[in-house]
Amino acid sequence: MKKEINYSIAIIFFLVISIIMLPKLFPLIDEKIFTQNYRIPYYAGEDYFLFNKYAKFLSQIDSIPLLGDSVIWGHYVHEEESLSGELNLLSQKNFRNAGIDGVHPAAMNGLVEYFAGDIKNKKVIIGINLLWMSSRRHDLSGEQNNEINHKILLPQFLEKIPAYQPTIEERLSSAIKKNFEFLLWADHIKISKFNSSNLYQWTMENPQKNIIEFFKPEEKKFMPPESITPRGLTIQDIQWVDMEASLQWRFILKTIKILQDRNNKLLAIITPFNEHMMSASSIKKMDSMTKAIKEELKREDIEVIDCPMLLPEEFADSSHPTAKGYEKIAKYLISNKSFLKFIER
Repeated sequence: MKKEINYSIAIIFFLVISIIMLPKLFPLIDEKIFTQNYRIPYYAGEDYFLFNKYAKFLSQIDSIPLLGDSVIWGHYVHEEESLSGELNLLSQKNFRNAGIDGVHPAAMNGLVEYFAGDIKNKKVIIGINLLWMSSRRHDLSGEQNNEINHKILLPQFLEKIPAYQPTIEERLSSAIKKNFEFLLWADHIKISKFNSSNLYQWTMENPQKNIIEFFKPEEKKFMPPESITPRGLTIQDIQWVDMEASLQWRFILKTIKILQDRNNKLLAIITPFNEHMMSASSIKKMDSMTKAIKEELKREDIEVIDCPMLLPEEFADSSHPTAKGYEKIAKYLISNKSFLKFIER
């Protein structure tokens, strides 16, 4: 009986060590993919194990990461046409796209807190997209929203987000996963290495195919969607959320504090919001918010650059630039004294 107990303990010990060590010994990530204009693939937006390894890589090289949402990531353009890609064409500095498509400030806060801990003692550019304060729905301070992206990154117990109302089981699952590297690693394998994340579903959908094909990585090349033409944009009265009441603004400030506590030097860029689709009163309110954002961040000793307004055809939608839009923003930044001072110091 005693031998059986000792044998069971040995097996459990071996399993625990294996679970801890497997993600470290076999991360299944080739750092050669982290080229200068690399960005987290669209299909891997929820591969936080990959983002964590990418953040660690960026911490080990001379680079200036750009953190942000799909505007920084470049939803309507190819990777070399994103803001970091355009900056790399105009500067000798090494700008890196550390944005994630679909992320929003509340989720970005979790991303930085849990998976960007290696980014310390660096210059970091953080994008601020006014879209997230353009309505209570975007701000997550409105009614329940079942279409929130990156739910696992949200605070599960300590902070209340009105639009996020999961079950207790979902909260527990998210809290455990983002603190358990093995589960994140397992997700990474499913996302990056398999043709599907569900073997049973794949076999049902592909009864004639050899099961070996399930284990072949799928070709997942991102093709930017078509831009909305200027004629397709209608004038809107934007229901801006006051900064004092904005949940997303509060999370932007929290993220900035985390990055500062890690001894990073920050530059904030307010990305352009399409005023060509806004009423005059909405533009006036946006200008007032932009001024308040700059004043508040400067009190925190953070330089803020308000990007120039783009032409209607340089917007792909309400907040995403086209390739020409990114080119214009990059040229403006490279000629901006505050930007040059930041990247050179």
